[in-house]
Amino acid sequence: MTIWAGVDIGNSTTEVVLCSAGAELDVLASARTPTRGGKGSPRAVQGAAQLARRLADAHGLAIERAAFAPTGPVRSSVERVKLETRRTGRLTIATRSAATTAGDAVGVGVPVPVDRLGQVDGRPVVACATRDRGYREVAGAVNAAIEDGRNVVAVLTENDEAVLVSNRLGTALPVVDDVDVRQLLSATLIAVEVRQGVAPLQHLTDPFWLADVFSLRDDERVDARVVADRLFDSACAVVSLDSSAPARDTPPLRTSDSASEAGGPTGLVHSIHLADIAAQANSRRGSVTVDSVVMATMGGAEASPAGADELGEALGVDVTRIDSEAAAARVGAVTTPGVTDDVVVVDIGGGTVDVVTNGSRVVLPGAGQLLTTATSSALDISRSAAEYAKRAEAVTAVTVQLVEDEHGRRQFLDKPISGRCTGWLLTSAPSGLLPFTSRMSGTEWRSWRLAAKRLVIGGNVMRGLEQVAPGATGVLLVGGGASDDELVRAVSEQLGHQVSVGRGNVGGRLGHRFAVAYGLVAMATRG
Repeated sequence: MTIWAGVDIGNSTTEVVLCSAGAELDVLASARTPTRGGKGSPRAVQGAAQLARRLADAHGLAIERAAFAPTGPVRSSVERVKLETRRTGRLTIATRSAATTAGDAVGVGVPVPVDRLGQVDGRPVVACATRDRGYREVAGAVNAAIEDGRNVVAVLTENDEAVLVSNRLGTALPVVDDVDVRQLLSATLIAVEVRQGVAPLQHLTDPFWLADVFSLRDDERVDARVVADRLFDSACAVVSLDSSAPARDTPPLRTSDSASEAGGPTGLVHSIHLADIAAQANSRRGSVTVDSVVMATMGGAEASPAGADELGEALGVDVTRIDSEAAAARVGAVTTPGVTDDVVVVDIGGGTVDVVTNGSRVVLPGAGQLLTTATSSALDISRSAAEYAKRAEAVTAVTVQLVEDEHGRRQFLDKPISGRCTGWLLTSAPSGLLPFTSRMSGTEWRSWRLAAKRLVIGGNVMRGLEQVAPGATGVLLVGGGASDDELVRAVSEQLGHQVSVGRGNVGGRLGHRFAVAYGLVAMATRG
């Protein structure tokens, strides 16, 4: 029997399988490591050889032959494109959230500094307090103005003192803090609404009410609709009317959520509009970023990859070159118990989704890296934090030692976390629990995460099937992405009940990651 090494150098990880080839192919050992130097590079080949030698030494084996498919990296770049926010004419949303609020009402009036309230006539006014005005002074000025017959309908302050001001008012008014009142003082009119408890806004989310109180022209009603839509799910908001309307902009072009070809097998682009993910997840307005498109683009290899000769020199053995890495993936994947020959193999990596049938193959950009970028952009967090957050369920820090998972189950931590993490979502990272956002609840994050996986990965798999196997009834997932249970679910949901979706188990024992490595040996040892 001959001891073979199957070597698969991927964009993210390198896998090695050691097999004895006799009458049958018997798996002896397997291992993987992060790819160093980039797929197709001499450094990556040297790293693969080192892994193979360490694996053989650990099991008391001597490698006699190797199988390898030299493949250059698929240049998959991922970027975020921020779209210009649609203008709303003379209307401006000054704020849709605040540190604290008080009152439960709506008021519309002219903005007036608190020290000039005694100089206004009977018009409704909104009292505006800059940071140098403390809560006692603000409340005193408003009370004095009301007692003097002035029509004060709301209070805005730059300081975090809404409750302190409200508690000292003789008349119940909506009060919003953490507002840049200096910019609002030049406005023609201001509408302020605050709701307490679980009640959402009632008036500022009504485009007809906005059009009426601001006396909008017929051609400005579309602005009112845009403003009203953005304020859904808010408990407070401040909207201002400027004296003159800017030129209306043409709405920004929306990048299509599809993979398109630009002249052959290279030049593919896959784009995802963050608003589509938010819409499918039914995310609260303002909880995630929606005004961006994330894109993955793919081109061919820029140079010839390091080949079988380089690997042979590093290992000191003869290396059989296999022409197609995709073919090897399929050969390895179909050794999964229970699958049939007509199953479609889908290899999900960091940069691409490969869809492979018996006779055809398509490679589409947009996989794990695109999902990371979408998560980072939507939550406005670092890519490293997004990499961990996207993978699995999160917990919410209720106290420094009590967390609640996405199913509502609570548990005590062995080690307390920082008090600054209270109220944040936490994800598992090598260093422990990593806080990544406080803008969403656990259930909201779960909905967004699953929707993102359906659109980014599930949608790409569907497009690949439409191109090479439109009548497929079975899909077998392999590669690093197949380790994500939610991703398997996302692909299954996207394809529907007519298509069976499962995870590879190469040779009945290697799991889903070693399809290419095993397939390389299987192809090399065929008679």
